[in-house]
Amino acid sequence: MSANSVTVLIPTFNRAELLVEALDSILAQTCRPDEIIVINDGSTDDTIARLEPYRNDIEILNQDNAGKSAALNKALSLAKGELIWVFDDDDIAEPDALESLLGLLEANPEADFAYGRHDRFEVRPNGRVKWRDTGYWRKSPANDFLYESLLDMFAHQPGMLVRKSLYWKAGPFDESLIRSQDYDMLLRLARHGRPAPTEQILFHQRQHDLPRGTAENVVDSAERDAVWQRYDREIFSRIYRAFPLGKYLPADTSLTEPGMTRRALIRRGIVMARKNLWNEASADFHRAARISDKPLTDEEAADMRSTFMMKYGFDKSLMNPDVRNLFFDIKHASPVGAQMARTAARAMVWRVRLALQNGKPALAFRLASLIARLSMPSNHVSQEVPSSFARR
Repeated sequence: MSANSVTVLIPTFNRAELLVEALDSILAQTCRPDEIIVINDGSTDDTIARLEPYRNDIEILNQDNAGKSAALNKALSLAKGELIWVFDDDDIAEPDALESLLGLLEANPEADFAYGRHDRFEVRPNGRVKWRDTGYWRKSPANDFLYESLLDMFAHQPGMLVRKSLYWKAGPFDESLIRSQDYDMLLRLARHGRPAPTEQILFHQRQHDLPRGTAENVVDSAERDAVWQRYDREIFSRIYRAFPLGKYLPADTSLTEPGMTRRALIRRGIVMARKNLWNEASADFHRAARISDKPLTDEEAADMRSTFMMKYGFDKSLMNPDVRNLFFDIKHASPVGAQMARTAARAMVWRVRLALQNGKPALAFRLASLIARLSMPSNHVSQEVPSSFARR
């Protein structure tokens, strides 16, 4: 196949009705892919029967149920295309999605992958469709895509076209991960490759309460967020040890440049805080607070304002006295530490409004009090109990 040949990989498990909608959207592309592989991961519903009319257009791989990662690893080893489009069995592609992604790579030959936006939809029991916007999305410069993705996932596989050579650099999907395997792979792709983005909506992400995971490790909708957080913490614990500190800076920036070590520590601390890895965050924030007497740069202040912008676990974090006291420890560590704590705190004002809107006055009061105390000059703040994170 040519250098622009495309293989679409669709792993599926017991989603026959949704799968055919996804498959129809791939077959309706204005630029048809060269190869479509559906990996049936041990489905026990009528998936095989539903795929029968498509046999002239697709290749079907059957395997015992082993999870999405194993299904994709198997298919990647057999894919003939030089460009890979991983598509979920419950989403729907825009008709010109592949054409747009190919155009991005053609216009940016130095890029290793292209990505774009999505919107979200939900089919109600009465058959009516409710539409939502993208949700979390970042207009990230190419040289800072890795850091923005470390903060939170906003580029998703059904909206990405990736050179197969980049998958070989990144390594296989982690088959030990029942959830967040897409996020883990995105971060490895971002570490080794350069993106080409578009603001165009490329696919429609279906919102539903059907189970995720595998036959042996079913993830129900009620526990979905908690399981995501658990696997994210596992992934980021490894990243903290494996990623060089310089990887937290824009790709064209070096740790040897003046002030960049402090900024990298601040950024890594923010990433770990947003994944509720507070031991790691504390270590980095304390190092950053003591590394220089110079006030925070505009860029460092902008970074600090994103500390508590996490999608999950904010309320729980602020209920933890060690997390609250961590910022008082930093505040008293140095003038720079006081500026770090003050900047992070003042950026939480919107959380106060949100808590009030959601009928949580106790949380709103706690947040407002914390913001006020962290914003005071250091000599006006009563000494807090030291955070246990600072003693580790």
